[in-house]
Amino acid sequence: MNHQFLPWYRRSPISMRRFYNWIHPIYGLIESHLGPKLDQVVQHLMGNLAIAPGTTALEYACGSGLLSLKLAPYFAQVTGRDQSEGMLQRARRRAISAKPSPEFRMGNLLAIDEQAGSVDYVFLSFALHLFSRTQRQEILSRLCQVARKEVIVIDHSRNSDWLTEWVERIEGSHYDEFIREDFAGVADQAGFARVLESEIATCMVLRFQKKVKQGKKIDLNNE
Repeated sequence: MNHQFLPWYRRSPISMRRFYNWIHPIYGLIESHLGPKLDQVVQHLMGNLAIAPGTTALEYACGSGLLSLKLAPYFAQVTGRDQSEGMLQRARRRAISAKPSPEFRMGNLLAIDEQAGSVDYVFLSFALHLFSRTQRQEILSRLCQVARKEVIVIDHSRNSDWLTEWVERIEGSHYDEFIREDFAGVADQAGFARVLESEIATCMVLRFQKKVKQGKKIDLNNE
């Protein structure tokens, strides 16, 4: 696949918010496409993550809550945040019958206000490619401080098809840059120990893992 395309414009964060406020009534079409993929990704992740009782998760740019709702059964608490009022309304409507149900509230990836170390895992699904390289670095650096364990990014495959590229032209994203990114270098600059990259259900899955703090050694001879 030739990835040399460029959108005819790049959406700003403000125009992206307007775009999703406009598209949310018909977002069910996109959910039907992404939902089965996220089912496979979540199943794979939950088989590899050690989710202890009381573990918390946060999804930024949660959109209609598709991933947050799939994560809710596995975590003690799941919070979804998004800057689009329309998408949050859709997420809250879909969560009414969900047990357990995530909490959904406003939030902007370019103005992250969570306290450092406030959640165990942070998730981003089909969102990071919307931002420029500089913005992606800033976002991951800030989320590195927020997450106690990992930041997990789920996004379009590096091996995209014509439909993905066509949609990204309309969306005005930075997908063409995103699929060429050296995420190992990004992880290092953002303060992570490493990043694990895999492809699941034609999705790119990036696990940005925090550095393990070394505990103070105790000399038992002096006890």
